[in-house]
Amino acid sequence: MDTQGGFTNLVALRAKAGELAALRALSDPHEVRQVQPLLQFDPNRKNAAEQLDDVEEVVRHLHRLGRRCWIDASDVANQPGFGVGGALGRLADRLTGPADLLDTSWPITFVPVIRSDAPEQSAAALGRLGDELGAGVAIRIRPGTADRDNLGRLLDRLALDPGDVQVVLDLQYVAEATAARVERAAAILAVLTDLGAFGSTTLLTGSIPKTLGQTSTWEQARAEEMLWERLVGAGAGNLRFGDYGAVHPIPGPGFGSKHVALKYTCSHHWLYSRERMPDETGDESARGRALRVVCRHVIESEGYAGPDFSWGDREIHQAAMGAGRGLGDTSKPVAFATSHHLAYLATRAAA
Repeated sequence: MDTQGGFTNLVALRAKAGELAALRALSDPHEVRQVQPLLQFDPNRKNAAEQLDDVEEVVRHLHRLGRRCWIDASDVANQPGFGVGGALGRLADRLTGPADLLDTSWPITFVPVIRSDAPEQSAAALGRLGDELGAGVAIRIRPGTADRDNLGRLLDRLALDPGDVQVVLDLQYVAEATAARVERAAAILAVLTDLGAFGSTTLLTGSIPKTLGQTSTWEQARAEEMLWERLVGAGAGNLRFGDYGAVHPIPGPGFGSKHVALKYTCSHHWLYSRERMPDETGDESARGRALRVVCRHVIESEGYAGPDFSWGDREIHQAAMGAGRGLGDTSKPVAFATSHHLAYLATRAAA
């Protein structure tokens, strides 16, 4: 079975409106030619059926572009709304048939994602699912559960050949690529090397903080790229790069903010643009007007890639020029930024 799919960069995205809009906007196989999406169910979405519909739609869309999606349902494992088979079982059942009478692209498979702290029963079940789908599985490893004994037991429960297992070392939020962090990650990678010849090994990190504490426009180093580069420089030559798109790595319920921010990916740094919403006046919402100002800052910066770079870049340009619709929607900044980020990863060179 082939689960590798020929990727260089992995991106972990949540099944929320902004990220889903960016994925739906992909229209050419070149846009995912070296990008592997890992889509995770979001526990803060209350309507299980609606979320399942959204994930199914995106998985089918990516399949048409030639990309098999990796799906992580760990955060919704205990939510009863998905039924006895859970989110991944329901999704697998849905994808065995066409979406409608005109759909000829089926059955569709995906790669189930299991986390290294999963119960043994869950590991066995997902191993069987990955085998039945002919897709293998991906293991998402957190440092606290990355010891040799625990990972060895997990692999035994999966009962798959190591070549059918994709490994993701998930460090989550990383503010700086310190020497100590490089050393710890290298030690875990050494353990993984001893455990088997896996289909792929990816370092997954994100450096966007949970909240931004200033306004106007400024830059921040992309610690995720720096950490990956240092590990590759230290000998991890086959290590794939992974990040969390344009959001903070750890999901949360969110909160109402008086500010609008856009996190724009540039080579080795983030460009942040953030403004406070003005008082409500005129026909357009305060949020929409603030987003226009934020977008204007981005297109005036040296880091802006131009309106033809991605769907999101085109939307950013239109908003800055006074066009665009629905800019008061809270998901718009994430949708624009994620779309640009996907295009950035599609053009990002390997080591």
